[in-house]
Amino acid sequence: MACVLRDAGLGSFKREAAWLVEAATGIKPAELFLEAEGVEDASARRALELAHRRSSGEPLQYVTGVAAFRYLELAVGPGVFIPRPETELVAERAMSHLRQGGTVVDVGTGSGAIALSLAHERPAARVIATESSTAALAWATSNRARLDLDVELIECDLLSGLTFELEDQVDVIVANPPYVRPDERPSLERDVVDYEPAEALFAGENGLRTIRRLGQQARRWLRPGGWMVVEIGAEQSEAVRDLLGGQGYEEIGVHEDLAGRPRIAEARRIRS
Repeated sequence: MACVLRDAGLGSFKREAAWLVEAATGIKPAELFLEAEGVEDASARRALELAHRRSSGEPLQYVTGVAAFRYLELAVGPGVFIPRPETELVAERAMSHLRQGGTVVDVGTGSGAIALSLAHERPAARVIATESSTAALAWATSNRARLDLDVELIECDLLSGLTFELEDQVDVIVANPPYVRPDERPSLERDVVDYEPAEALFAGENGLRTIRRLGQQARRWLRPGGWMVVEIGAEQSEAVRDLLGGQGYEEIGVHEDLAGRPRIAEARRIRS
């Protein structure tokens, strides 16, 4: 099976082979040597099927059906963006601004990664998540049920589905919005471009269309002094600073991801 992945040019083929075997058999890599003789033929065939799917370019997380995010294991598959490790820091920054018992809205929740992590790690908070994609929302709904976490899910574009009593009441609005420019498409990995939903990736000519719209809408819902936290592209920090400053936000800052790249922007609604 590892040969199938190696021949497909996957650099981490040994590690991925172990994960695929675990997905097919339920046997963890460390235990596989001891239990190899007990693997049924059907499970072995299933593992090989998964290897062929991966070798064709399908994302590993789609093939295994799971993606790790902070302390959670999320179900993922076609129609939903796969949560990335760098987005874990976006959730962390949102938590740093969330007061005890406060309200947070995760915009474009996808699989529910940020929202469910907030509910898991800040159980006293009111967590609301919005998503415009019916397919992605189904994954978030499934993950919420399986993890038994209290998140209010709303199918809507950005913040358009929030109810009027939340005006000026939200402590934190957090998002991992689409921010890739169309001309950056050739630089993306094949398994991203060919499989993950385009609406979760691309955001207009300069990549800022969704962030601009979110900034415009967020001021209505944030309490005075409330925070907006968004993931951005590594080359967008100055443009995002200018954009949010022009929209009337203050204390605009950009934080680095684990690789030292400026990837997390945050801004505060002016306190009155």
